[in-house]
Amino acid sequence: MRNNEAVEQRPLHIKSAGGIFRNNITISVIIFALVLISARVFVPTIYQIMNVINVLRIVSIVGLVAIGETFILLTGEIDISVGSIMSLSLVTGGLFLNRGSLTALLISLLTGVALGFINGIAVTKGKINSLIMTLGTLSIYGGLALIIVRGQALYLYNRPMYLWMGKEYIAGIPVPVIFFIAVSCISYGFLSFTKRGHYLFYTGANKVAALCSGINVDNIKILAFSIAGFCAALAGPFFASQTNRITPIQGVGFELSAIAIAVLGGTDLSGGKGSIIGTVVGALTYGFLLNILSLSGVGTYMELVLKGVMLMAIVLIFQNIKKK
Repeated sequence: MRNNEAVEQRPLHIKSAGGIFRNNITISVIIFALVLISARVFVPTIYQIMNVINVLRIVSIVGLVAIGETFILLTGEIDISVGSIMSLSLVTGGLFLNRGSLTALLISLLTGVALGFINGIAVTKGKINSLIMTLGTLSIYGGLALIIVRGQALYLYNRPMYLWMGKEYIAGIPVPVIFFIAVSCISYGFLSFTKRGHYLFYTGANKVAALCSGINVDNIKILAFSIAGFCAALAGPFFASQTNRITPIQGVGFELSAIAIAVLGGTDLSGGKGSIIGTVVGALTYGFLLNILSLSGVGTYMELVLKGVMLMAIVLIFQNIKKK
């Protein structure tokens, strides 16, 4: 029964078990619309072109991490180390900057995949709870990032490829936004039209049924963790270019933002339900929420408090609606 439920939720959540308000994407869009309406009423300047572009740029970076987290949540697991994966992959690639930006970027991506793979192996083969495992690697990876560069920053002023990734435009569209759209489309296609994509849903919906169906659940989970590592590593250079430097704490906080975005987009924390489209809408909601707080002139410290309260409230409301 749970297996069938996962099939219905897989591509676009078109089928409804009890009306429009059980459609995860519809709920996400409604929340997003309410945020936009509130912004129009309380912060009219939010819709200035340059502000919207800046919001989309930031949304794209954190959204990449959230897409990776979505893959993991679909399997019924969780990864709170993606922020540290971003930091460690960034500084590891940064050590190779003298060999060219392309080499450094490739090293970063490979490092991210490797770190995600390690998480997946430990969770599946070591039978370690994913929350506990990634809580440990959050600290380990973050500590290694600090050790590798001794807490110092690596500057990118003479690295045009890094700066292009984060600050330039293609046909008037910020480069991070283009990458985010591309990764979103590829991820959507993978989850909707490939067997392994479908297996992610089946694994999260009912692990026992998936095993009985001949699905290699361990390999599917390892794949999800590896994809999350890749997405975190990919987001790193885009974020680093915003400040023209790589720091060993660059990814701090991204793990919580990624999880919040995925849940805002309708991904079930228990696994088996979710969509890339929902995650994209969740990222937009998250980005505009933070922008509203920023433009409202809220102090930095109070902004952190309000950000947490607002996200918790929306996630709570979202989960309660889905249960009805």
